[in-house]
Formats: sequence, C-alpha cells, structure tokens
Amino acid sequence: MLDPFVAEAAQGVVRALLFAGLIGMVGSALFAWRIAPVFPGDARRAAGVGAERLMRWAGVLASLAIAARLVQQSAAFADTASEWKTAVPIVLGSTTWGKGWILQALALPVALLAAPRGMRHAGIARLALGMALLALCAAPAFSGHAVGAPRLAPLAVAFDTAHVMAAGAWLGTLTALAAVAIPIARGHPAIAGHPGEVMIAALSRFSPIALASAAILALTGAFAAWLHLEALSALWRSDYGLMLVRKLVLLAGTGAAGAYNWKVVTPRIAAGGDLRALVRTVTVELLFAAALVSVTALLVATPLPAES
Repeated sequence: MLDPFVAEAAQGVVRALLFAGLIGMVGSALFAWRIAPVFPGDARRAAGVGAERLMRWAGVLASLAIAARLVQQSAAFADTASEWKTAVPIVLGSTTWGKGWILQALALPVALLAAPRGMRHAGIARLALGMALLALCAAPAFSGHAVGAPRLAPLAVAFDTAHVMAAGAWLGTLTALAAVAIPIARGHPAIAGHPGEVMIAALSRFSPIALASAAILALTGAFAAWLHLEALSALWRSDYGLMLVRKLVLLAGTGAAGAYNWKVVTPRIAAGGDLRALVRTVTVELLFAAALVSVTALLVATPLPAES
C-alpha cells in the first residue's frame, strides 16, 4: 500500500498536469483564433500549425492525466489500491466525481477531432471545439469544492467553470505566445526585419484577453472565497485559507509580471524591436503561472474550514 503522503502528492501532481493540459488546450485555440491572424503570409500558416501542435500536446497531457485520475480515484474506493479496477463501475456510476470524469472523457476526443478545422475556420467545427473546451473546463467543478457547496452549488459550478476558462485564456494563450509567436517573430523569413512590429500586433490582441481573464479570475475567486471561508480569520487559521493565500500571492506575481510586460517591455519593443527583454519577462510570468497551477491543484483537495 502506498504511503498516504506519497498518494496525496501523486494526486496533486496529476491534478496539476490536468489543469496544465486544459489551460494549454484553451490557450492554443484562442491563440489560433485571435492572435495567429496578425502574422503575415507564410508566418500566419506557421503560427496556425504551431497552435495545432500545442493543442495536440496539451490534449495528450490532459488524456494521460484524466486516465490517471480514474485510477487514483478508483484505488481510493477499492479495499486495496491493487484492486482499483473493481471500483471503476462504482466510481463512474454512483458518484458526482464519476459524472465529471465521463464529461471530460467524452469532451476530450471531440475537442481534438474538431481542433484542426475548428482552429482555422469558423463554422460547426469551431462551435464543436468551443463547446468541448467548455465541457472540459466544467468537469473539474464536479470533483472539487464547487459541486459540494452547501449553498448556491449551481452558481459555484458555473463560476468554477469560468475560473478555469479564464485561466486557460490568460495563461494558455501566454504559453502559445512563448512557444509559437516569439520563435516565429524572431526567425521566420516573412517577418525578417520587423519582428517588433509583428509582436506589438500580437501583444495588442493578447492584452485585452489577459485583462479580461484576470478580472474574471478575481471575480470568481472572490466568490469562491466568500462561499467557502466561514470568516476572514479562516485565511490564516485554516489549511484551506493558508493555501488560498499562497495562490493569491502567486496570482499577484503573475499579474505583476504581465503588467510589466504591458507597460514597460511593450513600449521598448515598439521603440527598438528587440525581443530579448520580452523573452525574459514572459519566462518569469510562466514560472509564476506554473507555481500557480501547482498550488491550485493542492487547493482544490484541501479540506474546507468547515471540514477541518
């Protein structure tokens, strides 16, 4: 039998990988829809291909994490961890967690099948991709605190879904900027001589996405804190509150790095076209984002103050 600490750590890692996969899928789709079109000529096609590649890798990550989550949850239900297979029907058929898992398992292949066309063209494929991504982001609410809220549970699920979607829109699109847009701007022949101009156009489309996403994250996060914390003192007197404080600190760090990019680095690019400062600051922002996702994965499994 696994040591409880090891099992809990493994569950946290898998949840973090799942969140990372979902964020990457949402961000790659939004990048293809909103930011890739600013690239000229063949560079636009390269940006689209890069976004599709990121979608596939994020989908693989999410697939592995979803499968691992079923094994972990079934092992927790079984008499012994080695008998996890016997608990799968119970987990899937008799628990809210199972319904959320089934939703993700059905939505993921739809998203991956619709992505190649849905990321390039409007129409039914794009609608299918958008709806599948929405379903993927809704599923975590059925395995966390939202669905079990003693009051306003439907609203809690809706806000939790919006929270995950907003994280994907901000951090996932930022990942696509780092992994796709910056390398193309720095090295594609179609952009030779004016990488700064193209990146300014890309960043001008990303900034409203980041600002709107940050506002949604703040609103939905404040609602969750109000719903789950019994009192303000629970922020420093409960494990859940302390974990939430850690998340808020990391969120503030991520936002500060983004604000620095917006207010300081972007004008420098406009003035000189040098992208090296952008690479450094985006890297810092992504490191904050990785830590933020990790803490969020722990937060959703931390007992609420009322349960402690």
